[in-house]
Amino acid sequence: MARIALKDQFFTREKVELIGGEIERVDSAFRRDEFVAVVVARFPELELKARIDWIAMRLERHLPHDFRRAADVLVRSLPAPADPALSDGDFGDFIYAPYAEYVARRGRTVEDLDFSLTALREITTRFSAEFAIRPFLDAFPDQVLATLLVWTKDEHYHVRRLCSEGTRPRLPWARNLTLSYDVGIPLLDRLFADPTRHVTRSVANHVNDIAKKDPDLALDTLARSRDTGHQRQREMRYVIRHAARTLIRANHPRALDLFG
Repeated sequence: MARIALKDQFFTREKVELIGGEIERVDSAFRRDEFVAVVVARFPELELKARIDWIAMRLERHLPHDFRRAADVLVRSLPAPADPALSDGDFGDFIYAPYAEYVARRGRTVEDLDFSLTALREITTRFSAEFAIRPFLDAFPDQVLATLLVWTKDEHYHVRRLCSEGTRPRLPWARNLTLSYDVGIPLLDRLFADPTRHVTRSVANHVNDIAKKDPDLALDTLARSRDTGHQRQREMRYVIRHAARTLIRANHPRALDLFG
């Protein structure tokens, strides 16, 4: 039995009709049928990431020209956030990734920065804004990192995960940051003790990215977090194993000693 490609699972006519209807309920001027027809017409020639970009481009054409008004329409059209009581397994719906991309395309200005970050916080509770936050980090590193530091204590685990995932040095499918690979360390120091596996898995992947560039920094970060005693022993062992997996496979002495 042939496997259905991810692009055809996540981006279908039914999904585009869904968001079109949600937007139309908030903004009666939104031309839903035209939006759906134009978007879906190009799906056969587009891969997954290109479909995200294409939908974001069409949102620009079909939403109000004023960015803040348009972004407000998108945010108000969103369904309920992912259940904050869950500990893992709920990534949300890929069809909302273009919303974050739209914000990154249109709202990356000094004047709109706070508004845009607030919008991304809402969107990421429906589907991760990890790709969209990165151009904001490059353009406004101090302001965005300060916001992410606050978000490490957010009530919603998808927002806390974004703080780690969005600053990963080697995030799959994403543009490379122009910032130093260690820029996320202050965020990770706050997230190691997170009660949610969805967050700690991201932290471990982030440290593994660092380990490929600077093994000692990665291991120092893991040791420091372990020694605080703030994370449950079993979960901390998972984080160390997953974060140091590249070094453990390479028989790195410090990594083997840290893992025990």
